[in-house]
Amino acid sequence: MDLSSCDIDASHSPALRGGEQATYQSRKSKKTTNALYFTDRQGLPLAISSPIAGNHHDLYNIKESLNELFTTLKLAGLNLDGLFINADSGFDSKEFRDTCNEHGIFPNVDFNSRNGNVNDTDLLDELLYNER
Repeated sequence: MDLSSCDIDASHSPALRGGEQATYQSRKSKKTTNALYFTDRQGLPLAISSPIAGNHHDLYNIKESLNELFTTLKLAGLNLDGLFINADSGFDSKEFRDTCNEHGIFPNVDFNSRNGNVNDTDLLDELLYNER
């Protein structure tokens, strides 16, 4: 396991047989479910959030989803304090950054131009981000 940096992303997966958290997603033209994945630097999955309906974006209930992921990792005995995690611009939000910081995690999030001005206190190590 390589915790020199980690990555977080979401995946909309087809749910061909439906299910409680499957909802039609027009971009995929089928029912999907969405979940967050937390991986180490080599891409090894370390934790996955509970699925949510596929019509929700990646930041939907992000605080609850992150708390679930981080609790899972802590229960597995992983120390999250000082960990860097990379996330794409879909995660560029104050709530995402604040929740990571509450757990001692440094969020390395690509800036989303639709959010307006970049906050000078937000971290983006482009070299680390590009190696994700």
